Amino acid sequence: MAMNRPTIFVVGCGPGSAAFVTPAAGEAVAESEVVLGSERLLDLFPESRPKQVALPPTVEPALDTIDRHSVSASVAVLVSGDPGLFSLAKAIVGRFGHDRCKIIPAVSSLQAAFARLGLEWADVRIISAHGRVPGVSVDELAHCGKLAIFAGSRSVDQWTRQAVEATSSTHRLFVCENLALPGENVNEMSADQFATCDLAPLTLLVLVRRDDNEAPNVNGSVI
Repeated sequence: MAMNRPTIFVVGCGPGSAAFVTPAAGEAVAESEVVLGSERLLDLFPESRPKQVALPPTVEPALDTIDRHSVSASVAVLVSGDPGLFSLAKAIVGRFGHDRCKIIPAVSSLQAAFARLGLEWADVRIISAHGRVPGVSVDELAHCGKLAIFAGSRSVDQWTRQAVEATSSTHRLFVCENLALPGENVNEMSADQFATCDLAPLTLLVLVRRDDNEAPNVNGSVI
């Protein structure tokens, strides 16, 4: 009979502010014998410092690190945002199996951005341009009512700027940087302004069709 292996908690930490860390996340961390994550996320749980391990930034080395520490100990793996949205959680479940993994959901930066703008996000098309060029033609974006693009990655700057230019006549652009963190900015920009701006690494772009009467009036200010 196979021995039950320790649980792997995949803990969503929200946008990165302690204010968005849920009680469920705290309970999972407290229950775990080892806590793994980036330095930024580990700092959200100072009470767990004696059992913290920094996680490598790339997927396979991160999975190998989780594997080593979860052989005989329960672990909490901290992920940014919600585990179900462009997260390491998919790779963790793929490697270790559904039966071993327990997912702790959280608020994503997408939810935070749409809340700041006072918009519903049920009908938004979500695209990740964070670290990789999306398999999406920029020409098809103009047909979407609302778009959310995870941006801020230097390697994908060219695609992101092309996407903004391609939608400039049909959509308004809201640049949401460092949501829920110090230095948060939510600004409306033109395509020309966006072309010369230097994005924060934690940036979400929200594009809303110009004929959408729900779109807010930001006027380049912090919300």
